[in-house]
Amino acid sequence: MSTYTLYGEIVFPESNGRKSFRIKRFSECKIESSWKSLTDTAEITLPRKVNDFDRTNVSGWFREGDPVEIWLGYGAKPTLEFKGYIKKVPAGIPLIVTCEDEMYKLKRLTVSVSMKKATLKQLLKYIAPGYEVVCDDVQLGAVRFSKMAASEIMDELQKQGIYCWFEGKELHAFGTSKSDAEPVEILLERTASESLKQREIEKTLVIMSLIRKKGKKLRLEVGDTPAGKRITREISGIEMSEAELKREAQRLYELSKQPGLDGDVTLWGVPRVQHGCRMKLKSVLYPEKNGTYYIDAVTKTFGKQGYRQVCKLGLKAS
Repeated sequence: MSTYTLYGEIVFPESNGRKSFRIKRFSECKIESSWKSLTDTAEITLPRKVNDFDRTNVSGWFREGDPVEIWLGYGAKPTLEFKGYIKKVPAGIPLIVTCEDEMYKLKRLTVSVSMKKATLKQLLKYIAPGYEVVCDDVQLGAVRFSKMAASEIMDELQKQGIYCWFEGKELHAFGTSKSDAEPVEILLERTASESLKQREIEKTLVIMSLIRKKGKKLRLEVGDTPAGKRITREISGIEMSEAELKREAQRLYELSKQPGLDGDVTLWGVPRVQHGCRMKLKSVLYPEKNGTYYIDAVTKTFGKQGYRQVCKLGLKAS
């Protein structure tokens, strides 16, 4: 990548009387994104001396809840890598601005919901008004949540195997993140670094608990005994039959037996990747690592050391 010039820009759009401004000189930027973590986060480290804003009035320029955009890339065509809100106002030196994506708002939105028959889309549209919802046609049955943050309800859905995450202003909810785009082809010997090894398939026991009305609990186990690994889930607020609970336990058990790779692959800034993409690996020295895998998480860092994308791989793609 030595023939390309790094380019990064942090944009703070106009908000509540504060004019918009942008910062092109920052020490480091780190963005973490995963379909398993509910919230994408960003951390921006600003140097001691920068003329893009008045350093004597930091609280006037950086305010909790203000919008922020992070553009990163090479040359004059950077890509919008993060869009969200300031979570924490910086204090001290160096200035470190922490940010969250749209989930920032849903963590601060308290809702109560009671539906006798709800689909996943109906529930999400109710607890996250104003967002486009992209999900499968899933029947949830009866749902009851009282005075909970919208994000906490999504945490409960995750225990049922339904993961929620944002892509821009779209709220996605699926069992996993899988893109139909063509796989990114990677020769391991030409990456920045890698620490991959075949995932060990362990004996696993899945323990599921469902909290029903009046505090009654249904508990069941699926898997191996004895087991070296245990997966536990406790679900509340959603009505499920014993058969449905067992199917979810069986799904988690079968998922634990799927082949994959543990460790990370670190790429340069291109090709650009995000979670859900497929990565087609090829290695001259270690052909046992060859194969196509889904990307579960990406951590992007941008600074004096260059532009890096650390990719955590998931299941092997069929």
